[in-house]
Amino acid sequence: MEDAMLAELTVAELLARWPQTIPVFLRHQMACVGCFMSPFETLADVAAVYDVHLSHFVDELQQAIQPSGKTA
Repeated sequence: MEDAMLAELTVAELLARWPQTIPVFLRHQMACVGCFMSPFETLADVAAVYDVHLSHFVDELQQAIQPSGKTA
């Protein structure tokens, strides 16, 4: 999935589709996992709220989504 498309997903959509991304949120000390706002906030929104560089955050999520040993 392209970075721009991924950044526009809501947190809830991302976590439902790729639960293996949960550790990325936890590493950044984000309370997004289980948050009542997750169906409404996009990844771009939470990166801004938590002052995380969006492209780096999306890269980390992409790495978590990719099966081991494969590149996009």
